Amino acid sequence: MRSAAMNYVNDSAPMHFASSVNAPVTAVYCSTIPGFGFGPLSDNSNIVEIQQPLDCRPCGLHGYKACPKGHFNCAKKIEESQLLQTLITSRPDGH
Repeated sequence: MRSAAMNYVNDSAPMHFASSVNAPVTAVYCSTIPGFGFGPLSDNSNIVEIQQPLDCRPCGLHGYKACPKGHFNCAKKIEESQLLQTLITSRPDGH
């Protein structure tokens, strides 16, 4: 994890593993929120989540296996560009 250009993980154990060795990490939040206080702690850390507010989010402390409303927009509406941007901005040369 430490030698990766970026570790893309969800709000789960791998996020904490990456943080524990100060590896670069981007945490993707879907049905949970970083406001619960369990975000990445690495020096090079990022949070990616849906841009638009959803009245159903968060749907639980640990999320659900299936979307209670049937749409799972908290994940489906995350843009690929949001993920790629964290990789670009984490590189020393910015490219």
